[in-house]
Amino acid sequence: MTRPVLAHAILLLLGAVLPLFLLFEAAGHLDARNFLALSCGVIAFCLMAVNLFLAARPRGLERLIGGLDRIYFAHKWIGISVFLLILPHKYVGMRLDGLIAGNELAKLSVDVASYTFPVLATLLVISALKRLPRLPFEIPYQFWRVSHRLLGVAFMAIAFHQFFVKVPFSANAMISSYLTLMAFIGVVSFVFTQVLAWLRRRRYEVVSVEKLPRATVIGLRPVGRGIRVRPGGFAFLSIRRGGLREPHPFTVSAIGEDGSLQFSIGPAGDFTRRLRDTVAVGDRAMVEGGYGCFDLNRFGERQVWLAGGIGITPFLAWAESLGDGNGKSIALIHCVPTPEDAVGQERLQAISERAEGFTYHVHASKRDGRMNAEALLKAVPFPIRGSDVCFCGPALLRQAITRDLRRLGEQPQGIHFEKFEFR
Repeated sequence: MTRPVLAHAILLLLGAVLPLFLLFEAAGHLDARNFLALSCGVIAFCLMAVNLFLAARPRGLERLIGGLDRIYFAHKWIGISVFLLILPHKYVGMRLDGLIAGNELAKLSVDVASYTFPVLATLLVISALKRLPRLPFEIPYQFWRVSHRLLGVAFMAIAFHQFFVKVPFSANAMISSYLTLMAFIGVVSFVFTQVLAWLRRRRYEVVSVEKLPRATVIGLRPVGRGIRVRPGGFAFLSIRRGGLREPHPFTVSAIGEDGSLQFSIGPAGDFTRRLRDTVAVGDRAMVEGGYGCFDLNRFGERQVWLAGGIGITPFLAWAESLGDGNGKSIALIHCVPTPEDAVGQERLQAISERAEGFTYHVHASKRDGRMNAEALLKAVPFPIRGSDVCFCGPALLRQAITRDLRRLGEQPQGIHFEKFEFR
């Protein structure tokens, strides 16, 4: 069993299997309706606690699961599962006779849950969506981020409900202790993300800004101690300027020996377009990182690096980390509309001249036609079959290339990429 599979199995065990087992041990005498409603509520509560823990971005878990992008992918689907579970908990409902105590706290806990349910359901839907169905409207990142913060508040309200509502099992039952533990994990994780996460951030100063046709290249110098990031890793960047204070994840395209960083950012959304228009030398920045498990040393002796557009950024840092004799055969293919759109051409050409075994090729679609498997096979100077293909760029391009390579019988040893979807 691989480490990511093991990590996901542990999350499933802690969030669903174990609480269901403990609940059955304590309340298996209930009829089917009551047990269904109660088990859906218990599992939803535990999964919310697990999700708040994941949102704290624990470093050790990142490597275990296979990267922060995988953590966020799991986080998203756990949130969807919570939404699906709270529906039967609410609408199947429990027969309340004899289960709800007559004291004021128990009644208040039921009222709190009733008021929290529509808020929680709405927040979960917002968190799971990036765009509204059938509408050309994307939910603003800042609004989406605020909805995530409110989910922690909703969890604390549900924790209050869990503590004081009357349940059909003893307070000494293992499930009671387990739910208390999950409440503690969820609340502490939420407080950490909102109050203590700033301890992870490091201060930087913008020392250079270069506006290329398809990217804004920003150079940063640490003010004090900088972050530690591997080539190919990414960090959360915010600029101390109006409209740019919300941290966003970007791949680090260069790492200096003095701790300086470079980000090459494509204008793909409101934040990045605003960044391009307003960032200036001398601006203060906050950086949190580094994250990511996209590491060239994990892969074999023959590697194909395929970049689409601004997806060149991790490969820029990878290429600069290569020694003169690295012992690998590496072909970097950068797909762009025109040669002028390629970021870092001079840097990469210089590296290809000094680093043995490294080649660099720009595929300009307006000049060379659409990139496909046949074009990729011509551009790579060694067999792709049995090689590792590392990809960063549009998912549709990756899927088309993967499908066509399989059709041509040129199946690589593996295709490696980061999802880089954080909502």
